[in-house]
Amino acid sequence: MNMNTAASLNRSTATPFDQKRAGKQGLRLHIDEFAWVWVGTAILFAISAIVAPGTVTKGALFAMLPFAGILAIVSVGMTVVIQQRGLDMSAPGMVSLAGIVAAEVGFATGSMVLALVATFAMAAAVGMINGLLTARVNITPLIATLAVNALLIGGVRAITGNSPVAVPEGVQAFAKQDLLGLPSSLWLAVLFVVIVAVITKRTLVGRRFVAVGINPRTSTAAGIMTLRYQVGAYVLSAVCFALGGILLAGYIGNASHTAGNDYLLPAIAAVVIGGTPFTGGKGSVVASAVAALFMAQLAQLVLALGAGPSMQLLVQALAILLAVTIRMLPDLFKNR
Repeated sequence: MNMNTAASLNRSTATPFDQKRAGKQGLRLHIDEFAWVWVGTAILFAISAIVAPGTVTKGALFAMLPFAGILAIVSVGMTVVIQQRGLDMSAPGMVSLAGIVAAEVGFATGSMVLALVATFAMAAAVGMINGLLTARVNITPLIATLAVNALLIGGVRAITGNSPVAVPEGVQAFAKQDLLGLPSSLWLAVLFVVIVAVITKRTLVGRRFVAVGINPRTSTAAGIMTLRYQVGAYVLSAVCFALGGILLAGYIGNASHTAGNDYLLPAIAAVVIGGTPFTGGKGSVVASAVAALFMAQLAQLVLALGAGPSMQLLVQALAILLAVTIRMLPDLFKNR
């Protein structure tokens, strides 16, 4: 009996109940992979309403949403890099440097457009360096991007002298403006998430991007230019970090060498909580963005309960461990 005959026999002997149960199991696995973060976020807001009602008032939510949008943008960049089996530890330096460059160019030229162009060009160049170091030179992403981050922080300190830099009014207006009653950072986050999600899920480029993340060698054998996608992930990541840095500097009114320190661990946590694995390929920028909202509300809840910055870091670390543990439970029970 050949394989085709055996497969046909298996399908013919399967009862309708077995086929229906298999379909439900496949659907459940597909939904649970990235969608459980929506349930977790809803539960967090419900708990917040009971434990600290002040964190879910209109004023508190509108104060939190701009930072949630910035974190979501940074998380999008981190997600695409992790989908390529990488990790971008240069987020703090890029977020800080982007705000500084936008401020300095804005004051020097008097043009917000030139400030944005210069900042994004700088970010693309840094992202290309990260990508080439990891994909071409084969330096471990953790080491390569940490080294680049150190260079970026050093550049920021050399420019600012460790003092905050004022941000031009044009950049502040760009970051603080509202559209339909919601902050611009939130709308930009939604725009970035939709664009990246559509490209990665609905286009040939996106399918090749996922294929490269799953298995670079097989993709190369299939004729895909893997280096282009790997470096491109780091370029997009750096651009996302830069946009987050511009919005952060504009919203708070100044840029400093410490501005990006609070966006590395939360961004990685958002990716992990959203369900994107470090094994590459699969991923969801939508889930990461929702997880960014989760992280922002969690930080606000912890602050409302009187905890300090050290406790926030502990809670973020516990959130990562909990997310990984929950995702591993089905495999643990399956092996028994």
